Amino acid sequence: MSDTADLQSINVLLGDFIVNLMNRDDVTDIWINADGLVWYRSHDEGDVRSDTMLSPEKSLAIIRYFAGCDDKIVTRENPEVGLDIPLYDARFQGMIPPIVDKPAFLIRKRAIRIYPLEDYVANGTLSQNHYDFIRKAIENRKNILVVGGTGTGKTTFLNAVLRAAAEISPNHRFVILQDVKELQCDAINTLYMYTKQDDGKAAIRFDMTKLLAIAMRCNPDRIVVGEVRNGAAFTMLKSWNTGHPGGACTVHADDAERGLTRIKSLAQEDPDAAGDLKELIGEAVNVVIVIRHIELPDGRRSRRINEIIEVNGYDAVTDKYLINHIPREKEKKV
Repeated sequence: MSDTADLQSINVLLGDFIVNLMNRDDVTDIWINADGLVWYRSHDEGDVRSDTMLSPEKSLAIIRYFAGCDDKIVTRENPEVGLDIPLYDARFQGMIPPIVDKPAFLIRKRAIRIYPLEDYVANGTLSQNHYDFIRKAIENRKNILVVGGTGTGKTTFLNAVLRAAAEISPNHRFVILQDVKELQCDAINTLYMYTKQDDGKAAIRFDMTKLLAIAMRCNPDRIVVGEVRNGAAFTMLKSWNTGHPGGACTVHADDAERGLTRIKSLAQEDPDAAGDLKELIGEAVNVVIVIRHIELPDGRRSRRINEIIEVNGYDAVTDKYLINHIPREKEKKV
Protein backbone atom coordinates (compact mmCIF):
# COMPACT_ATOMS: atom_id res chain seq x y z
CA MET A 1 0.00 0.00 0.00
CA SER A 2 1.31 3.45 -0.91
CA ASP A 3 2.06 6.17 1.62
CA THR A 4 -0.82 8.18 0.13
CA ALA A 5 -3.24 5.30 0.62
CA ASP A 6 -1.93 4.72 4.13
CA LEU A 7 -2.42 8.38 4.99
CA GLN A 8 -5.94 8.30 3.57
CA SER A 9 -6.74 5.26 5.71
CA ILE A 10 -5.38 6.96 8.83
CA ASN A 11 -7.32 10.16 8.12
CA VAL A 12 -10.60 8.32 7.55
CA LEU A 13 -10.10 6.38 10.77
CA LEU A 14 -9.18 9.42 12.89
CA GLY A 15 -11.94 11.62 11.50
CA ASP A 16 -11.93 15.24 10.35
CA PHE A 17 -11.64 16.85 13.79
CA ILE A 18 -8.51 14.96 14.85
CA VAL A 19 -6.98 15.25 11.37
CA ASN A 20 -7.41 19.03 11.52
CA LEU A 21 -5.65 19.04 14.90
CA MET A 22 -2.84 16.92 13.43
CA ASN A 23 -2.34 19.54 10.74
CA ARG A 24 -2.32 22.57 13.05
CA ASP A 25 1.09 24.10 13.68
CA ASP A 26 0.25 25.07 17.27
CA VAL A 27 -1.03 21.67 18.45
CA THR A 28 1.53 19.36 20.08
CA ASP A 29 -0.58 16.65 21.77
CA ILE A 30 -3.98 15.06 21.21
CA TRP A 31 -5.52 12.60 23.65
CA ILE A 32 -8.68 10.73 24.49
CA ASN A 33 -9.47 9.65 28.03
CA ALA A 34 -11.78 6.79 28.94
CA ASP A 35 -14.78 9.15 28.71
CA GLY A 36 -14.10 9.55 24.98
CA LEU A 37 -13.70 13.33 24.92
CA VAL A 38 -10.98 14.66 22.63
CA TRP A 39 -8.45 16.95 24.31
CA TYR A 40 -5.54 18.77 22.74
CA ARG A 41 -2.60 20.86 23.85
CA SER A 42 -1.90 24.04 21.92
CA HIS A 43 1.08 26.35 22.15
CA ASP A 44 -1.37 29.27 21.84
CA GLU A 45 -4.40 28.01 23.81
CA GLY A 46 -2.97 25.66 26.45
CA ASP A 47 -4.95 22.48 27.25
CA VAL A 48 -8.34 22.44 25.54
CA ARG A 49 -11.26 20.05 26.04
CA SER A 50 -13.23 19.85 22.82
CA ASP A 51 -16.87 18.94 22.30
CA THR A 52 -15.88 16.02 20.06
CA MET A 53 -16.33 12.55 21.51
CA LEU A 54 -15.21 9.13 20.30
CA SER A 55 -17.06 5.96 21.22
CA PRO A 56 -15.09 3.19 22.98
CA GLU A 57 -15.46 1.13 19.80
CA LYS A 58 -13.96 3.92 17.70
CA SER A 59 -11.02 4.42 20.07
CA LEU A 60 -10.40 0.66 20.13
CA ALA A 61 -10.44 0.53 16.32
CA ILE A 62 -7.85 3.32 16.17
CA ILE A 63 -5.61 1.56 18.72
CA ARG A 64 -5.87 -1.77 16.90
CA TYR A 65 -5.15 -0.16 13.54
CA PHE A 66 -1.94 1.51 14.70
CA ALA A 67 -0.86 -1.63 16.58
CA GLY A 68 -1.31 -3.60 13.37
CA CYS A 69 0.85 -1.11 11.49
CA ASP A 70 3.69 -2.16 13.82
CA ASP A 71 2.83 -5.88 13.62
CA LYS A 72 1.48 -5.84 17.15
CA ILE A 73 -1.78 -7.00 18.72
CA VAL A 74 -3.41 -5.47 21.78
CA THR A 75 -5.18 -7.87 24.13
CA ARG A 76 -6.07 -8.03 27.82
CA GLU A 77 -2.71 -9.74 28.31
CA ASN A 78 -0.90 -7.06 26.25
CA PRO A 79 -3.07 -4.00 26.87
CA GLU A 80 -0.81 -1.20 25.62
CA VAL A 81 1.09 -0.26 22.49
CA GLY A 82 3.55 2.52 21.71
CA LEU A 83 4.87 3.25 18.23
CA ASP A 84 5.83 5.94 15.75
CA ILE A 85 3.46 7.23 13.05
CA PRO A 86 6.01 8.15 10.33
CA LEU A 87 3.47 9.66 7.94
CA TYR A 88 2.53 12.22 10.58
CA ASP A 89 5.95 12.31 12.25
CA ALA A 90 4.20 11.57 15.52
CA ARG A 91 4.24 9.14 18.44
CA PHE A 92 1.19 7.04 19.39
CA GLN A 93 0.44 5.50 22.78
CA GLY A 94 -2.68 3.36 23.15
CA MET A 95 -4.17 1.53 26.15
CA ILE A 96 -7.10 -0.82 26.60
CA PRO A 97 -8.69 -2.57 29.62
CA PRO A 98 -7.77 -3.84 32.14
CA ILE A 99 -5.16 -1.08 32.68
CA VAL A 100 -7.79 1.57 31.81
CA ASP A 101 -11.57 1.58 32.15
CA LYS A 102 -12.15 2.06 28.43
CA PRO A 103 -9.82 2.42 25.40
CA ALA A 104 -7.72 5.59 25.55
CA PHE A 105 -4.84 6.95 23.51
CA LEU A 106 -2.46 9.87 23.07
CA ILE A 107 -0.76 11.23 19.96
CA ARG A 108 2.32 13.39 20.46
CA LYS A 109 3.29 15.30 17.36
CA ARG A 110 6.73 16.37 16.35
CA ALA A 111 6.63 20.14 16.15
CA ILE A 112 5.61 21.41 12.72
CA ARG A 113 6.67 24.91 13.65
CA ILE A 114 9.53 25.79 15.98
CA TYR A 115 8.43 28.73 18.10
CA PRO A 116 11.18 31.30 18.70
CA LEU A 117 11.91 32.61 22.17
CA GLU A 118 10.30 35.88 21.10
CA ASP A 119 6.93 34.11 20.81
CA TYR A 120 7.24 32.92 24.40
CA VAL A 121 7.69 36.56 25.42
CA ALA A 122 4.74 37.66 23.30
CA ASN A 123 2.33 35.15 24.88
CA GLY A 124 3.53 35.81 28.43
CA THR A 125 5.26 32.48 29.01
CA LEU A 126 8.67 34.14 29.22
CA SER A 127 9.45 37.56 30.68
CA GLN A 128 11.65 40.06 28.86
CA ASN A 129 14.29 39.88 31.59
CA HIS A 130 14.42 36.08 31.43
CA TYR A 131 14.55 36.27 27.64
CA ASP A 132 17.54 38.62 27.75
CA PHE A 133 19.32 36.36 30.23
CA ILE A 134 18.74 33.20 28.15
CA ARG A 135 19.97 34.86 24.95
CA LYS A 136 23.13 36.00 26.75
CA ALA A 137 23.65 32.52 28.22
CA ILE A 138 23.40 30.95 24.76
CA GLU A 139 25.80 33.53 23.35
CA ASN A 140 28.30 32.78 26.14
CA ARG A 141 27.97 29.02 25.55
CA LYS A 142 26.54 28.23 28.96
CA ASN A 143 25.23 24.70 29.53
CA ILE A 144 21.48 24.87 30.00
CA LEU A 145 19.21 22.45 31.86
CA VAL A 146 15.47 22.77 31.11
CA VAL A 147 13.38 21.19 33.86
CA GLY A 148 9.68 20.69 34.48
CA GLY A 149 6.99 18.14 35.07
CA THR A 150 5.50 15.79 32.49
CA GLY A 151 3.82 17.61 29.62
CA THR A 152 5.03 21.08 30.57
CA GLY A 153 6.64 21.65 27.17
CA LYS A 154 10.31 21.11 28.04
CA THR A 155 11.17 19.73 24.61
CA THR A 156 9.20 22.43 22.80
CA PHE A 157 11.05 25.09 24.76
CA LEU A 158 14.40 23.37 24.15
CA ASN A 159 13.61 23.62 20.43
CA ALA A 160 13.25 27.39 20.92
CA VAL A 161 16.63 27.46 22.68
CA LEU A 162 18.14 25.50 19.78
CA ARG A 163 16.66 27.93 17.29
CA ALA A 164 18.26 30.84 19.14
CA ALA A 165 21.59 28.97 19.38
CA ALA A 166 21.56 28.36 15.62
CA GLU A 167 20.94 32.08 15.02
CA ILE A 168 23.66 33.14 17.45
CA SER A 169 26.22 30.50 16.38
CA PRO A 170 25.28 29.53 12.80
CA ASN A 171 28.66 27.94 12.09
CA HIS A 172 28.79 25.74 15.18
CA ARG A 173 28.51 21.98 14.79
CA PHE A 174 25.50 20.73 16.77
CA VAL A 175 25.30 17.07 17.76
CA ILE A 176 21.79 16.27 18.97
CA LEU A 177 21.01 13.03 20.79
CA GLN A 178 17.47 11.84 21.46
CA ASP A 179 15.24 8.82 21.91
CA VAL A 180 12.64 9.97 19.37
CA LYS A 181 12.63 12.65 16.68
CA GLU A 182 11.53 15.71 18.64
CA LEU A 183 14.42 18.19 18.58
CA GLN A 184 15.07 20.26 15.47
CA CYS A 185 17.92 22.63 14.69
CA ASP A 186 18.30 25.12 11.84
CA ALA A 187 22.11 25.16 11.99
CA ILE A 188 23.63 23.97 8.71
CA ASN A 189 26.15 21.73 10.50
CA THR A 190 23.92 19.44 12.57
CA LEU A 191 24.17 15.72 13.29
CA TYR A 192 21.16 13.90 14.75
CA MET A 193 21.69 10.63 16.62
CA TYR A 194 19.05 8.33 18.11
CA THR A 195 19.03 5.69 20.80
CA LYS A 196 18.01 2.24 19.66
CA GLN A 197 16.35 -0.07 22.14
CA ASP A 198 15.86 -3.81 21.77
CA ASP A 199 12.38 -4.03 20.27
CA GLY A 200 12.46 -7.74 19.52
CA LYS A 201 12.96 -7.11 15.80
CA ALA A 202 16.70 -6.42 15.81
CA ALA A 203 19.58 -7.14 18.12
CA ILE A 204 20.93 -3.58 17.84
CA ARG A 205 20.96 -1.58 21.07
CA PHE A 206 22.48 1.86 21.51
CA ASP A 207 21.68 3.68 24.71
CA MET A 208 22.34 7.35 25.46
CA THR A 209 25.67 6.61 27.14
CA LYS A 210 26.98 4.94 23.98
CA LEU A 211 25.68 7.78 21.80
CA LEU A 212 27.39 10.37 24.01
CA ALA A 213 30.70 8.51 23.71
CA ILE A 214 30.33 8.51 19.92
CA ALA A 215 29.21 12.15 19.86
CA MET A 216 32.39 13.32 21.57
CA ARG A 217 34.37 11.82 18.68
CA CYS A 218 32.32 13.73 16.09
CA ASN A 219 33.90 17.18 16.56
CA PRO A 220 30.89 18.79 18.27
CA ASP A 221 30.77 22.41 19.31
CA ARG A 222 27.52 21.90 21.21
CA ILE A 223 26.10 18.61 22.54
CA VAL A 224 22.34 18.60 23.11
CA VAL A 225 20.44 15.74 24.75
CA GLY A 226 16.67 15.54 24.35
CA GLU A 227 16.13 14.01 27.76
CA VAL A 228 18.44 12.24 30.17
CA ARG A 229 16.86 9.45 32.23
CA ASN A 230 19.71 7.37 33.65
CA GLY A 231 23.45 7.13 34.23
CA ALA A 232 24.05 8.75 30.84
CA ALA A 233 23.82 12.01 32.81
CA PHE A 234 27.36 11.35 34.08
CA THR A 235 28.80 11.09 30.56
CA MET A 236 26.85 14.18 29.50
CA LEU A 237 28.19 16.24 32.41
CA LYS A 238 31.75 15.19 31.59
CA SER A 239 31.28 16.09 27.93
CA TRP A 240 29.96 19.54 28.83
CA ASN A 241 32.88 20.03 31.21
CA THR A 242 35.68 18.88 28.87
CA GLY A 243 35.76 21.15 25.86
CA HIS A 244 32.16 21.03 24.62
CA PRO A 245 30.36 23.95 26.31
CA GLY A 246 27.06 25.35 25.14
CA GLY A 247 25.07 22.16 25.56
CA ALA A 248 21.49 21.68 26.69
CA CYS A 249 19.25 18.96 28.06
CA THR A 250 15.84 18.36 29.63
CA VAL A 251 15.06 16.49 32.84
CA HIS A 252 11.98 15.88 34.96
CA ALA A 253 11.96 17.99 38.15
CA ASP A 254 9.61 20.45 39.86
CA ASP A 255 12.04 23.31 40.50
CA ALA A 256 15.58 24.43 39.70
CA GLU A 257 17.40 23.02 42.71
CA ARG A 258 15.52 19.74 42.43
CA GLY A 259 16.74 19.69 38.83
CA LEU A 260 20.33 19.69 40.09
CA THR A 261 19.46 16.97 42.60
CA ARG A 262 17.80 14.91 39.87
CA ILE A 263 20.84 15.17 37.59
CA LYS A 264 23.04 14.04 40.48
CA SER A 265 20.82 11.02 41.19
CA LEU A 266 20.81 10.02 37.53
CA ALA A 267 24.57 10.47 37.13
CA GLN A 268 25.19 8.25 40.15
CA GLU A 269 23.53 5.36 38.31
CA ASP A 270 26.70 5.13 36.20
CA PRO A 271 29.08 2.58 37.80
CA ASP A 272 32.03 4.87 37.00
CA ALA A 273 30.53 7.85 38.83
CA ALA A 274 32.60 7.98 42.01
CA GLY A 275 32.13 10.51 44.79
CA ASP A 276 29.41 13.04 45.44
CA LEU A 277 29.43 14.64 41.94
CA LYS A 278 28.25 18.04 43.21
CA GLU A 279 31.53 19.68 42.19
CA LEU A 280 31.20 18.28 38.66
CA ILE A 281 27.58 19.43 38.45
CA GLY A 282 28.48 22.89 39.76
CA GLU A 283 31.03 23.22 36.98
CA ALA A 284 29.09 21.58 34.15
CA VAL A 285 25.56 22.98 34.65
CA ASN A 286 25.49 26.76 34.30
CA VAL A 287 21.80 27.61 33.92
CA VAL A 288 18.60 25.88 35.03
CA ILE A 289 15.30 26.97 33.46
CA VAL A 290 12.01 25.81 35.01
CA ILE A 291 8.81 25.58 32.97
CA ARG A 292 5.55 24.90 34.82
CA HIS A 293 1.84 24.53 34.23
CA ILE A 294 -0.29 27.41 35.47
CA GLU A 295 -4.05 27.68 35.84
CA LEU A 296 -5.69 30.37 33.72
CA PRO A 297 -8.72 32.34 35.00
CA ASP A 298 -11.04 30.37 32.71
CA GLY A 299 -9.83 27.06 34.16
CA ARG A 300 -7.56 26.07 31.30
CA ARG A 301 -3.89 25.30 31.82
CA SER A 302 -1.01 27.11 30.18
CA ARG A 303 2.75 27.28 30.75
CA ARG A 304 4.99 29.76 32.46
CA ILE A 305 8.74 30.09 32.97
CA ASN A 306 8.94 31.71 36.38
CA GLU A 307 12.22 30.38 37.72
CA ILE A 308 15.75 30.57 36.31
CA ILE A 309 18.94 30.10 38.29
CA GLU A 310 22.54 30.69 37.35
CA VAL A 311 24.93 28.10 38.82
CA ASN A 312 28.40 29.46 39.57
CA GLY A 313 29.99 26.37 41.07
CA TYR A 314 29.85 24.38 44.29
CA ASP A 315 31.15 25.31 47.75
CA ALA A 316 32.48 22.19 49.48
CA VAL A 317 32.69 23.99 52.84
CA THR A 318 29.00 24.87 52.98
CA ASP A 319 27.98 21.89 50.81
CA LYS A 320 25.88 24.20 48.63
CA TYR A 321 25.77 25.19 45.00
CA LEU A 322 26.63 28.82 44.33
CA ILE A 323 23.32 29.99 42.91
CA ASN A 324 22.09 33.29 41.58
CA HIS A 325 18.30 33.55 41.14
CA ILE A 326 17.40 35.53 38.03
CA PRO A 327 14.30 37.67 38.70
CA ARG A 328 11.42 37.39 36.26
CA GLU A 329 11.23 41.16 36.00
CA LYS A 330 14.23 43.46 35.98
CA GLU A 331 14.65 45.14 39.33
CA LYS A 332 14.02 48.86 39.20
CA LYS A 333 16.80 51.12 40.35
CA VAL A 334 15.87 53.36 43.25
